Amino acid sequence: MRLEVRVMKGYKGKILRVDLTDGKTSVESLSDEIVEKFVGGKGLGYYIIYREVPPGTDPLSPGNKLLFVPGALTGLIPGSSKVIAVSKSPETMLISDSSGGDAFGPKLRGHFDALIIEGRAEEPVYLHIYDGQAEIRPAKDLWGKGNYEVAKELWGKYPNASIASIGPAGERLVKIANIVYDTERASGRGGLGAVMGSKNLKAVVVEPGEKPEVANPEEFKKLWDEFYEKFSKDPKYEHSRNYGTTDGLRSSASLGMSPAYNFSRPYIPEELASKLAGDEVKKYEVEPEWYIHGKSCPIKCARYIEVEYKGRKIRVKPEYESLAMLGAATGVFNLRAVAYFNWLANNLGLDSIASGNVIGWLFEMVERGLISEDEIGFSVKGFGDEEAEERLLNLIAERKGIGAILAEGVKRACEILGRGCEFAVHVKGLEAPAWDPRGRRTYALSYATADVGASHLRGWPRPHQLPNQGPAKELVPSLIESRDESYITDMLGVCKFVPYSMEDLARFYSLSTGKEWTVEKLRKVAWAVESIARIHNVLDWVTPPLDDVIPQRWWEPEQDGPAKGNAAFIDYNDFLEARREFYRLRGWDEELGVPLPETLEKLGYPEFKEDAERAIEIVRARLS
Repeated sequence: MRLEVRVMKGYKGKILRVDLTDGKTSVESLSDEIVEKFVGGKGLGYYIIYREVPPGTDPLSPGNKLLFVPGALTGLIPGSSKVIAVSKSPETMLISDSSGGDAFGPKLRGHFDALIIEGRAEEPVYLHIYDGQAEIRPAKDLWGKGNYEVAKELWGKYPNASIASIGPAGERLVKIANIVYDTERASGRGGLGAVMGSKNLKAVVVEPGEKPEVANPEEFKKLWDEFYEKFSKDPKYEHSRNYGTTDGLRSSASLGMSPAYNFSRPYIPEELASKLAGDEVKKYEVEPEWYIHGKSCPIKCARYIEVEYKGRKIRVKPEYESLAMLGAATGVFNLRAVAYFNWLANNLGLDSIASGNVIGWLFEMVERGLISEDEIGFSVKGFGDEEAEERLLNLIAERKGIGAILAEGVKRACEILGRGCEFAVHVKGLEAPAWDPRGRRTYALSYATADVGASHLRGWPRPHQLPNQGPAKELVPSLIESRDESYITDMLGVCKFVPYSMEDLARFYSLSTGKEWTVEKLRKVAWAVESIARIHNVLDWVTPPLDDVIPQRWWEPEQDGPAKGNAAFIDYNDFLEARREFYRLRGWDEELGVPLPETLEKLGYPEFKEDAERAIEIVRARLS
């Protein structure tokens, strides 16, 4: 007699595993027990990597695995479109996750709750997912092509599909390569495009499927309508609906938090910031393509513009991080040029944050006379050099000349050249994004302790105050609360710019699964997932007292603007006290920064206690 496996409502109950070495695919069940402990998205992804990719694994070897994990509410509620790409990063050697997509996540969720890709194909391939199954297909004809051309060709064959693809940068194992969804969205951080390239996997093509069934469809639909109406019409969200994130540089610059000129001038005047923001962007707006806005997104904040640069017309979806890092960070304040660089990064498959960071760093090297024209291979003027930035983006993707060094990321680039590390702005090898923490009290601690390195999406301390306004330690509880919320949205697959409360999300998730989920329960899962990420990273290479730090640049007091005189912390002791408080409140060893075995027991994850004990001993040995 065949026993039917019970599947929790709101889930498909299936994981697709693809072994590219053997050319085989298989479908595995997802148990309710794992769902209860890890939910989905980031949580489920970290659990699988923890279990299947041992510390010490070479990220570009067949032994590393690349996961695409939709959130537990992806495709089910307004603004829930995210898929989380998870792997071991070739840039940082940490478990890395990066959310992205609009249609890709919901379409994958129509078939599976997670996709695991392992091994390495002998020749370039792509994966086609349809009707709850998958086929590995040859992609020699796509290899070497940019993401826009790849999408055009694949949409010609599969017009209703969503596509995750890599550009030439991923093929050449550039460590700041990204994964691009439907040409305009990306899992950008950590070099996951290089992991995909190392597997000879050019693209994943997903056809529409059937949404998972929810436990309480009538009440769920009523709540869905209520929130869609609220978010799509409430005047409170009008600015987001009009500008999305594109007005961000005016905000960050006014707070002394922009990345301008490689984070050397975080305050810039509004008239300069406005050249890459808000109304300037809207001048170039055109009717968006079908893949720009998620079907169920009530805010539709993405802008879509057409510009002409050097006689070439391009269309692109700019966001704050790309505008700020490819523009302000490199000193280029010409929107048409920056929009083109954004398009070029998308096409080549480069992380726009990391690319702008490392190019801004090189421009500062030039300004300081620390690198010669002979070393670079051509003339570079420094900040504001549009010609050089375009050329460098191509060289990075091609791994040619100076581009081969920059392709390693800013940390390795400064180490290879043996200079400039004092103004290379990164944490644990991940380039800092477009928010300088010297304008916000305790925010630098978020960067220092974040699981992936320098991420702006791992918690914002509240309220907004300057570092000199009080001990950083005082705002650590609010940082932890915000970090848990970030984990929860990434586990559920909800866009961070759709303003749900945690109570709203717990209610939706309860109606979806038919089980009672409280905010407290979701926070416990978030806490546990961060703790197991920390254990894995420590077992690999992280020594928290030495590595949970911030770049030297953020110890330099700001020279102008509202944050003038502020460094990231009042002083070094202020930083140490705040870090110790973070460890204490997290249930980690206060001096070593490693989760305590009793914390895992208390949270209900005793299976990780032994590894926690081992991690503590390893850190003690490294420090002795």
